[in-house]
Amino acid sequence: MSTERLDKAWKITRRPPNITRSFEFESYDEMRGFLDDLADLSEKVDYYPNLNFTRTQVNVTIQSDTDELGDREYEFAQQAEALLSQ
Repeated sequence: MSTERLDKAWKITRRPPNITRSFEFESYDEMRGFLDDLADLSEKVDYYPNLNFTRTQVNVTIQSDTDELGDREYEFAQQAEALLSQ
């Protein structure tokens, strides 16, 4: 999986290996809908990112269980981003 497919808003860190992004929303309801969709995605693919959120912002951190980022992490980032267009 190439990093070229990720929106430039994602930040990639090699040590520790993770991908992070902040998502901004107009309202709490929009933010909550995104969190619900992200929870459904997590259950579907059996991957659970670290989340921090405020009333209208969600910070997503996708960490690798190994020493490097792999297809699983990049694919999850793409799928999380795709939730915005649903």
